[in-house]
Amino acid sequence: MEHLLPQSLGGTHELDNLALACSRCNSRRYNFMTGIDPQTQQEIPLFNPRQQQWREHFAWSRDLLLIVGTTPIGRATCHRLDLNDQNHNDGFILKARGLWVKGGWHPPDGDPCLQ
Repeated sequence: MEHLLPQSLGGTHELDNLALACSRCNSRRYNFMTGIDPQTQQEIPLFNPRQQQWREHFAWSRDLLLIVGTTPIGRATCHRLDLNDQNHNDGFILKARGLWVKGGWHPPDGDPCLQ
């Protein structure tokens, strides 16, 4: 579980402050509330799944391997959380997504980036 407002910054365990997150994203976000939009170099609030729609800020690349930020919020979130392993570069997520595409599991039915 991700605390949208981190506990270290006064966030609570109330449902409206929690969101599902994988451990990679949770640890990479740490207690940051903002990120840098690589296109504008401006500090931007990170995506908030309780207040914003995923498809309004993100899309899949043509090969379905990369999450592409389509707005300043999306780009800052992709960069801060390193959603495509560009900075951690263990290649795990891209390899996994590639296998999921070949297996027909990715993107899943109902993926908000495809609607």
